[in-house]
Amino acid sequence: MFKLSFVILAGSSLLLLSALGGQAGDAPTVEDLVDKLQMKPRAPGAGVVANPRPPPKVKGGHKLTAKERKDVAETARRDALPTADLEVYFDFNSAAITPVALPVLRTLGEALSDGRLVGGTFIVGGHTDAKGEADYNQSLSQRRAAAVRDFLITNFPITPAKLMAIGYGEEQLKAAGEPLAAVNRRVQVINWTDVAGR
Repeated sequence: MFKLSFVILAGSSLLLLSALGGQAGDAPTVEDLVDKLQMKPRAPGAGVVANPRPPPKVKGGHKLTAKERKDVAETARRDALPTADLEVYFDFNSAAITPVALPVLRTLGEALSDGRLVGGTFIVGGHTDAKGEADYNQSLSQRRAAAVRDFLITNFPITPAKLMAIGYGEEQLKAAGEPLAAVNRRVQVINWTDVAGR
């Protein structure tokens, strides 16, 4: 089995949630994810950037250019958009959802369709490590992010236009000093609601 982690960023905090959780404490709960993905009130002036670039336009089935992907990542960091980490397992060279991934994806779907998050706009961004060809990694990460998006909108009351998939490949390594590390293989789910509304 190949492991692909999900990152759902929530300000500067990070939550690592295991897809294989052998113990009850290892698996994320809906409450954990809702808490991490909710927009938090900001102090006046916090997160305001002088002359910010307009945010990139992200649409459901639209594949982004390398520059657009970079702009999305920079906007998420700059605006400290909400996130959290999940591990999801795929077979080697495959974008098919495996049975072992289902519990975590169901929990994520329940969180995204919870009343506190429903109606929000989210990005599912797939990431790989740097092993292999960059173009292949980008394509595989796009297919995996799209597979997660498709699973969520098929199985939960999530409006397709409110959930976008972006494949980053190896462009945004989490551990740049360790390009082959497993931590780089992840999917980043970003609460894009505030940006989408601009």
